[in-house]
Amino acid sequence: MKNIFLNSNNLTIGYGNEIVIKNLSLSLSNEKNYEIIGKNGSGKTTLSNFISYNFEGNLFDSVITRDKLDISEISPKPTLLENLTLDENVAYFTHYLSIDEETINSKLNKFKLTDYRNDSIKNFSSGMIKRSELAICDIKNPDVLCIDEPLNYLDKEGIEILEDLLNIRSSDNRCSILSSQESLNILTNMETVNLNEV
Repeated sequence: MKNIFLNSNNLTIGYGNEIVIKNLSLSLSNEKNYEIIGKNGSGKTTLSNFISYNFEGNLFDSVITRDKLDISEISPKPTLLENLTLDENVAYFTHYLSIDEETINSKLNKFKLTDYRNDSIKNFSSGMIKRSELAICDIKNPDVLCIDEPLNYLDKEGIEILEDLLNIRSSDNRCSILSSQESLNILTNMETVNLNEV
């Protein structure tokens, strides 16, 4: 199966003895876009964490094949280091990449963050933090970008910038995976993983 980076016909995951997702058939391509939808407690965050290598739980004998890709995740909880400036956070999260200053300047400008580069994250609003996380992911340009509750804290302008980011990634055949309670209709060509039906 071409471009499939994660595949399982019986994905069963949870914590301790508690199963959160049971016998899910999942096949993800790194050239497609997906939306994970489900009510509260259906396992959206758990699945997003699993896809992003951030899952710390049990697999309950699931048979899984996956390729090692560069995957970034933006979770509902802020992940930036609040005592560092935006510039310091960019350096921290991209230190293993060779990224020129022009690219960083361009990406931060796109997310309207240029004037805040030397400000401490602890003084940022929730919306500014979300924009900063998106900008850092855009700078990293991972093979797969997972965003759990992508619209949280974003105003209208922030949502438009997010849509632009996702559309550019889609045109570059890079995978984006969004998880929310219902379909967000941000991208027209998204395949749906409906956890309400599992």
